[in-house]
Amino acid sequence: MAGHRLSRGMRGLIGAAGLLACAVTAASARVDNDPDAYVVNFYTGGGSDGVLFAAGTANQQCTNLGAPDISVVSASPGVTLSIRPGSFVVTGTDYGYLVCEGQRMQGTIVTGTGSGQAVIKVTYPPVGQWYTHTLTLPAR
Repeated sequence: MAGHRLSRGMRGLIGAAGLLACAVTAASARVDNDPDAYVVNFYTGGGSDGVLFAAGTANQQCTNLGAPDISVVSASPGVTLSIRPGSFVVTGTDYGYLVCEGQRMQGTIVTGTGSGQAVIKVTYPPVGQWYTHTLTLPAR
């Protein structure tokens, strides 16, 4: 077996594969060493422009990670809620860091009519963490 020589083309191919492996490893290391890439923040907003409540999910760079699912658990007689995708200004957090405060974010918004209370269930992506939230609609 000793004495076998690689052709110039094979040497080039092996060299290119080695460079590619180094580039992939370096790129992966950069992502793996960036803890912000894995932090998920659950943001809230609302209280203006007719929005009773709003929620969104993003990482530390404020990159949207998907809109939460919001459903009505119960509502006082005469209270009607509308739930739809939309944008809102971040004013709070249900979990995580408030690094996106004041920024406009895509998510799910809740508007409503009537007076009384409503309980909503908010389920955040990507892993489905959820909680209930009570909204109070003032008499008009």
